[in-house]
Amino acid sequence: MAKKVLIVSGEKSLARFTAMELQKLEFHVDLVENGQSALKRLKERDYDLILTEVQLSDMTGQEVAESLNQFKPASVIVVMANQEEATAHSRSIQCYAVSYLIKPFVIDELVETISRIFRGRDYIDQHCSQMKLPMAYRDLRIDIKQHMVFRGEEQIILTRREYDVLATLMSSSSPLSREQLLDRVWKYESTRETNVVDVYIRYLRGKIDVPGQLSYIQTIRGVGYAMRHQD
Repeated sequence: MAKKVLIVSGEKSLARFTAMELQKLEFHVDLVENGQSALKRLKERDYDLILTEVQLSDMTGQEVAESLNQFKPASVIVVMANQEEATAHSRSIQCYAVSYLIKPFVIDELVETISRIFRGRDYIDQHCSQMKLPMAYRDLRIDIKQHMVFRGEEQIILTRREYDVLATLMSSSSPLSREQLLDRVWKYESTRETNVVDVYIRYLRGKIDVPGQLSYIQTIRGVGYAMRHQD
């Protein structure tokens, strides 16, 4: 089945060219010009990936991403105007985007970035589907078909990257090192900064943990992280 991509951009000529190139590669692509139009389209259908500029005419890319909470999580790529903009927004976009590109970019660079993201996502989804272990820990559970996470009856809203980290931890019967998490979650990407793992563990704990209760994700000294570690 063709992957569905939503492009959110006020630059009509660049957006159309990008869409045409992705359609040649058998992606299903929709175009919208602003954040409100993007949210309206997202109510009508699910997308596998969203390509958005960091600054739109009516919303920032981050505001669009934060509004995605009511929808099925999609991977987000942010397009930056220049390196200065990328540096200024690097910390905030890490909270919701899996990657970013700086204009002007060649279409091959975008295609390779998208391909890496989908290969990594497919790897995690296939691995989780093959596991005989239940995708649950304490009262936390994952619906692997819908990519949704629940604590009891409450849905916990995660970005696609956060979901991938959680699913990888939950599907492992033994602790995983930072290097193992990098390999499995960021499998086809160039980052080798182990600090990014700690950053996402912190994001996850902030969303799934209950104040005053033991964290769902345990830190194993000298090893890494686990959700099924037995002393």
